[in-house]
This record gives sequence, C-alpha cells and structure tokens, in this order.
Amino acid sequence: MSLQEKLQKLGEAHPPNVINWEARKKEWQDENEAILSEIKSWFQPLIASGLFQVIEHEKEITEEYLGTYKIKQLEFAFSSFRLVFEPVGRNVMGANGRIDVYLRGNKVDKYILVLLDTQGGPKRWFLTPFNDKSNRVEFNKPNMERILESWIDKNAAVLL
Repeated sequence: MSLQEKLQKLGEAHPPNVINWEARKKEWQDENEAILSEIKSWFQPLIASGLFQVIEHEKEITEEYLGTYKIKQLEFAFSSFRLVFEPVGRNVMGANGRIDVYLRGNKVDKYILVLLDTQGGPKRWFLTPFNDKSNRVEFNKPNMERILESWIDKNAAVLL
C-alpha cells in the first residue's frame, strides 16, 4: 500500500475534528461576561458606599482562529489604585480562557485567572500567581479579597 493510500485510509477511519471557532469565541465572551458580573456583585457594597468606582470598557483581542473581537474589561478604582481584570484570550495552553488580575502600574504581583474543565462538572475559574503557577486556588470572593488586601498592605505604605 502506498503512502497516499495509507493516508486516505487513515483519513477515512479518523476524520479530523471540526472546531466551531465562532461558538468557542462566543462561549469565551459569555464566560468572561459572567465572571466579571459575579465579581461586580461581590464588591457591590463597596461600590454602593463609594469606596470602589467601576470602570468597564471593551478591549480588542486578536487570536489565531478566532480573529479580532471585542471583550469586556473591568476595573475598580479606589484611592490612587486600579484593580484590573484584563482578558488575555480564549486560546491559552491548558485552559479555556485567561484573565490577568493586577493593580495598574504593578504587574509584578500579577495573578492569572484561568477557566478550567473539571472532571464531571462545569468549567470553573482558578487563580494562580503569575510567578508560581503550581499554587492554584479556587477563584472566589474570600480569595480575591485576601489578595487585594495583601496588595493594599504592600502598596499603601508608600501613600500613608
């Protein structure tokens, strides 16, 4: 059997997966929108009291296979700081999407928020320090508040 015949036989036995890139992009935009809405709800008391100001805008991302698209970015302004939730992309290795979390002007302590498949369950968001990806925690309000308090402690001393 020739190489061409073998390749044809393989192709017939195992047709290539067809990926619906538009559906993946839409799913990513929906997941991003949902987690940013959830984050806003966590901080609603701080927003209502005027301690946090919400800044939302669209970011343009270009990714292979997905093309160029717009996606929501979220920031919280407080004192002289800005807490940023910046979507990076859908097509990231080992995850279904990535959002960088940092204080504007201080990406040294950046965290990465990744959307991961779970065994037998829905996708879930996890936080990991940019410099230590083995240290992954579930993304929830207490963990986000702990990180934010740590950032304020490190950076507010300069302002006080």
